[in-house]
Amino acid sequence: MNKNPRKKKVAKETDPKVLFRRSKAWSNFRLKLRKKQKYDYVTGSPLAKNANCHHLCEDPRQYEDISDEERFVMLNSTSHTVIHYLWGDGKRRYNWKERLQKLKELCEMMDAANPELKD
Repeated sequence: MNKNPRKKKVAKETDPKVLFRRSKAWSNFRLKLRKKQKYDYVTGSPLAKNANCHHLCEDPRQYEDISDEERFVMLNSTSHTVIHYLWGDGKRRYNWKERLQKLKELCEMMDAANPELKD
């Protein structure tokens, strides 16, 4: 059987993270952060209605600690997916520095293949 470790898992109703994200405290915190951070941290584009409040700390013991806003950034869905694809998913870390170097190389190849396009 071919198991993809990055395949998105469906959150269970009993998952403490899911239950916390349904709480009034989380909802209020997320709205407060969204008012302060109006743009996606990665792309600079305006936040979509379904933007994610991303935990910078992946320690599950600190998941519900919303005492420090500096530990969170607002990300649009695609940015949130990309950062977890590059960095890891909280259970394992990936070699994000190597992956970023590959992305840079790919963008440089695209620049070379499309010299008529400007920034």
